[in-house]
Amino acid sequence: MNLKIYAIKNGSQQFDRIQLVVVDLDKSKRYPLNFVCVLPRYFRILEKRSSKFAKLFGEKSLCMAKKLLVDAWHSEDDPEIKTVINKRIKDIDSKQECPT
Repeated sequence: MNLKIYAIKNGSQQFDRIQLVVVDLDKSKRYPLNFVCVLPRYFRILEKRSSKFAKLFGEKSLCMAKKLLVDAWHSEDDPEIKTVINKRIKDIDSKQECPT
C-alpha cells in the first residue's frame, strides 16, 4: 500500500473545515477511487481502536498517523492545511513517542 494523506476543504466554516483522509495511491491516483479511511480528528479514538484507521493499523495507529502527517506536511503548500496537520502532529507527540 502506498498511503498518503489527502486534505479536503469543506465550506466556509473555520471549525471542522478541513478533513484529512487516507488514500492508497496503488489503488488509483484519483480521489475518491483511492479512498481508504478518514484520519480520526481525535487521537483518543485511535487509542481505543474504535475507528477504521485504528482497526487497520492496530497498535501502530498513532505512529502510522504521525508518519502520514509528517509526509503530508512536507509536501503541502496550503498554509491552512499545514496548520491543521501540524496541530495533529503535536497532539500525537503529546500522547506518545514514535520512532522516526
